Amino acid sequence: MERKGNWFPWYSKIFVFALLVGPMLLMTAPGLPITAVVAEMHGEGGFALPEYYPDRFDGTGRINRIAMDEVVIDDSLYRLSPYAEYATPTDRHALRAWFQVGNRVGYMTNEKHEIISLWLIE
Repeated sequence: MERKGNWFPWYSKIFVFALLVGPMLLMTAPGLPITAVVAEMHGEGGFALPEYYPDRFDGTGRINRIAMDEVVIDDSLYRLSPYAEYATPTDRHALRAWFQVGNRVGYMTNEKHEIISLWLIE
């Protein structure tokens, strides 16, 4: 008995493709969260931060509240040093007024746990 035409049905091709590609996807899946962390370190959306930004921050988070002498970041209260410096991706010497509730920031602290520099990430 001879078969005519394409004897391998389309759904069988999909099954074979899944058998071949599926294990490869499972092997690469554990690396995906690491990629997200690396992108997070370089800024939201994976864009690179300017060279004048520090390689690491003492902490990062979103601003919940900001006042003249203190800031709440991710529900934690920090005092702002009177000599605190501010920076954005477009301006190395920014004003505190440019930082708003909801901004994602990185910060550096001193031995008194005061923020000495605040860096806009998003």
